[in-house]
Amino acid sequence: MSRWIVSTSLLASLATHFTLAEETDDCHSQPLEDTRVEKAYHYLNSKFCQPALWFDNFFVDDRITEDARAGTSVRWYNDFIYSEGGDVDYSTKLNARLHLPFVSKRLKLIYESVGDEEFLDFFPQDSEELENALGLRYDAYAKGYSSFNIKATLRPRIEARYRFTYPLTTDAVFRLTQRVYQEKRETGEITDIDFDLSLSDDFLARWSNFAGYNDDLKGWEYGTGITLYHYLSQDQALQYSATITATSEPYNHYEYSQVSVTYRENVWKEWLFYEIIPRYQWEREPYEKHTKEANITLRIEVLFNNV
Repeated sequence: MSRWIVSTSLLASLATHFTLAEETDDCHSQPLEDTRVEKAYHYLNSKFCQPALWFDNFFVDDRITEDARAGTSVRWYNDFIYSEGGDVDYSTKLNARLHLPFVSKRLKLIYESVGDEEFLDFFPQDSEELENALGLRYDAYAKGYSSFNIKATLRPRIEARYRFTYPLTTDAVFRLTQRVYQEKRETGEITDIDFDLSLSDDFLARWSNFAGYNDDLKGWEYGTGITLYHYLSQDQALQYSATITATSEPYNHYEYSQVSVTYRENVWKEWLFYEIIPRYQWEREPYEKHTKEANITLRIEVLFNNV
């Protein structure tokens, strides 16, 4: 199973690379007039030609959606997961951001499928852990290199998020995100630090790190990950990733690690996407040996923006 998944990912990479029919733009990372996700994200967009903006846009990364200040967005995706051993699982997730008429554009109605884990960027969520949450988000500040917003949902949960993005050079970007939240009786904080390096017009490397503490766990959770993005065309891209997360409770040990390849393509209509994600992962519970599993995911996604 694992050999087949590795072979599938390599063949997908080679096949898509040699079947490109169009030339890449000189700076494909710059948002176009008909871009699928709003253009007004950050001061950085208008000052630099960073591939990170295109990749985060295309893969609908949280780094983009959390700073999006205009319009309406609805994202619904369905995952079909085939695991080593023959098990087939299905999960669905819906995220929406709706502009409220007759009120400030800074205020949005949000609907999210969220999990108990806060570190969504580092590993996929099990559908059994997801809960639906309706709430409001207020984009209080977005100027220069900084942005700040407040989000409240009916879980109940309230969260304040501050982000600082700074271009170290025209090819390297530093990003700091700080979150403080209160959920029911649990208080916690999460710190994310990213470094983006543009290797060329077609390749971007990202090193992501996080550390989080909450008074329910009374300990730290932390992790690191490397992602390589590969631009194929305006409708196709690849993402190679390796991540690991760990905890300090009841002792320092890793909880989850994975290596994966994601192929994403926009097909038929501008709002329809699919992804193929072969993955090999390791998990470990305290005082137990780690378990490992190979799986492959087919994701069908519907994405509407400014509807």
